[in-house]
Amino acid sequence: MITLTQYSQTDYFVAEELSPQEAAKLVDKTKINWLDIEDTGKVSIDEISDLFDIHHLIVEDIMNLEQLPKFERFDDLLFFTTKMLSFNQDEDLIVKEHLSIMIVENLVITFQEGLPGDAFDDLRNRIKVGKGMVRKYGDDYLFYRVLEAVVNHYHKIMEKLRSKIDYLEAKALENTSIDMMQEVIDIKKDVNLLRKYTIPMREALGKMRVEANEFIEQTSVNYFQDVQDKLDYLAASFDTSREMLRDLMDLHHSNQNNEMNRVMKTLTVVSAIFIPLTFLAGLYGMNFRNMPELNSEWGYPAVVSIMLLMAGVMAVYMRMKKWF
Repeated sequence: MITLTQYSQTDYFVAEELSPQEAAKLVDKTKINWLDIEDTGKVSIDEISDLFDIHHLIVEDIMNLEQLPKFERFDDLLFFTTKMLSFNQDEDLIVKEHLSIMIVENLVITFQEGLPGDAFDDLRNRIKVGKGMVRKYGDDYLFYRVLEAVVNHYHKIMEKLRSKIDYLEAKALENTSIDMMQEVIDIKKDVNLLRKYTIPMREALGKMRVEANEFIEQTSVNYFQDVQDKLDYLAASFDTSREMLRDLMDLHHSNQNNEMNRVMKTLTVVSAIFIPLTFLAGLYGMNFRNMPELNSEWGYPAVVSIMLLMAGVMAVYMRMKKWF
């Protein structure tokens, strides 16, 4: 599906479900044009590349869904590819979608993989109602807004993961016998996935700020610095989160060791109580002939009473020592 959003300070126009030919005819270089292309199949990409004279290397990066974030500058355009991430609450996992952005004179083209939903609903609404400065500035500001929307979703996911870590930490302190290792491993995988795309994106953005001076107005430089700062914050958050996860794993192992020690302590106490009882049972189970207690009418009750008394005394003594 191809959607064209076209605007200036005073005008606004949107057209949906366009063919590549229709979209190319509607593009007006006197206004800012945002061409959003979803479900980037090979046929539609080939048509778009012919109509807008897109370099074949860019087409390869658009079609390569495993491409890490990168930036490339060509003679008359900028190209930026990254991953758009969202958190699926129902399945409790991170969903990734390949996103490529191309900026040429008064035209920004976004190529999405075609998964349901994206990060641009708020941006579309801002353009529609004229909120903020998006309709006052040029294509470079729209480019910044697209990148910011992607990075803001990264932040939301990071905050979600941090909340999970805090919850697990509180739960581990409250209930030391809980098994949370699998949850810790799952969170660690999500943090590593987020880091996998954040670090290359930060490097690509830094490269763009150096090489794209001709495409970015001076008034927009600070906005891209803001995106860079958010990515720097995320990079620092990864180290903090990974340290917290290591602490959680250490706490889990410590809780497991303490639980095992408690079990071994209980077994030791029980064994200690039964050792003298076992001695008495073995002593009177030898069946020697000259054992007067065996022929005594009160022999059996006496031995049992002694056993119970010894077990009681040892249990009280160990309890006083707080061994259990």
